[in-house]
Amino acid sequence: MPKHLPEETPESAAARAALSADWLDPRAFEDLLRLDGSKGQALSQLTQSGRALGVWLPEKEDFFYPAWQLTPSNEPVPVLAELLSLLRGPYGVTKGERTSGWEEMEWLAAPHALLGNSSPSMMMATNPELVLDVATQQFSSWSADARW
Repeated sequence: MPKHLPEETPESAAARAALSADWLDPRAFEDLLRLDGSKGQALSQLTQSGRALGVWLPEKEDFFYPAWQLTPSNEPVPVLAELLSLLRGPYGVTKGERTSGWEEMEWLAAPHALLGNSSPSMMMATNPELVLDVATQQFSSWSADARW
């Protein structure tokens, strides 16, 4: 059964614009990347392998990239691939379905009680391992949360 998207409202468009205001377009994000000397690895490969999160912005007709997923040395946060795998897995926010990235962002941008009411995306800069631990607790097959 196909997903039915909620109707777009001025409020939802404004919230999306506010959240994505400082995200980078593909060229700017790729220009920042440092990939352990492996030149030529395209952003699309990084995104497809789950090492970067691109989020579709319909009004710009392209994927944009939150900068918080990069370390201070502009490498992908090492736990991001495992985190996205959990979020996109059968017990995650996408239930194993393809997404535009917004399903993942909803979880990543929302305050979380196990992170002291900070959002996972904010905590990626200071404690990415804790974010991964929280996601593992919430989205693994053995998690009580996974069986709501």
